[in-house]
Amino acid sequence: MTIINIHKIIFITLEDRVIIQRILLIALIWCSFSFEGKASQEKLSGSNLADLIIERLSQEGLSARPLIKKNRVFTGCVEDSVVISKRDESWKTIALTCETNKSWKYTFRNKLAGSTRPKMSSKLSDFPVKKKKQKTKLVFVLKNRKIRGDRIEESDLVLMDKKKFLSNGAFDDLKLVLGKRLKKTLPKGAILKATYLNPDWLVYKNQRIIIEHNIGEIYVKMEGIALSNGARGDRIQAKNISSNKTIEGFVESAKKISIFRKVY
Repeated sequence: MTIINIHKIIFITLEDRVIIQRILLIALIWCSFSFEGKASQEKLSGSNLADLIIERLSQEGLSARPLIKKNRVFTGCVEDSVVISKRDESWKTIALTCETNKSWKYTFRNKLAGSTRPKMSSKLSDFPVKKKKQKTKLVFVLKNRKIRGDRIEESDLVLMDKKKFLSNGAFDDLKLVLGKRLKKTLPKGAILKATYLNPDWLVYKNQRIIIEHNIGEIYVKMEGIALSNGARGDRIQAKNISSNKTIEGFVESAKKISIFRKVY
């Protein structure tokens, strides 16, 4: 009895090789675009960082001039995640870190042009002194450092007299800030401004919502999933769960949007 062993030999044709190379090339290009897209969303210019530092030191009563090239580009962090602190107990050197990227660290020299706070003179010859009306207003400032995403509670705030040019967009009405969440980390003593707070979202991304559509006197309600956050009157996209189609509508109330009907 003769036993015959049959060995299968697999040949890759030239056509197969071309197809494989094309697939690898497409995958490489897609990865490249994905990386570039993400990087483009995490860019800051030197001018942006300088403005952030100037605003931060103004809260300390200091006038700053950070030595950063304005056209330099910094990747790997977004504005809301930048943390600004002094180095070696002095604001002459600025340390920058990122809440979302531990490897993102920079230090810059800083020229202090002096304090923005009024100085008291001890010279007798200066008297009598004419009192100038200070352009100030009562605004809320933080009692302690707060982290991005924290809710604002009454115990976090205190009313203080601050110069008006530092208080643009600040609050003096407690009802307007209670329960809102911070968009960025703020230090102790920071003036609470509208730009630091998240909007009053009625609809949140990935939340189950009601999609309402009226055709004449007929109202149709469907279940959907919001594809972005939205405040009242915002136009957002949502996915209809039953049809799996993407539609657009206006935020009407909490967890509810209406298709092509403006909400005022």
